[in-house]
Amino acid sequence: MTVSVPHELSPSEVKRRLVDAIAEARTKHGELLRDTEETWPSDNQMDFIARAMGQTVTGSVRIEPTHVHVTVTLPMLLALFASKLKPQIEAEGQKLLGK
Repeated sequence: MTVSVPHELSPSEVKRRLVDAIAEARTKHGELLRDTEETWPSDNQMDFIARAMGQTVTGSVRIEPTHVHVTVTLPMLLALFASKLKPQIEAEGQKLLGK
């Protein structure tokens, strides 16, 4: 599943907001996010992996000049919910990247 979110921010501001949002989520939902990790193979890409209830979700966030592309690979069980997850990811992305 891929979601593209438009933005009008500098790549460094997008990255700052992503890093801050992840830190805030860990503070609020530490128990849920304890089996997650993210890496930054470049300044414009974050790869992540999350494990919960025996399921593993992987993906990446790629920052481009006018869009952020979020790609998530869902296991079969969770793929059934992709149509519900996609609008939520888009809405949260728009909130995060809005001016």
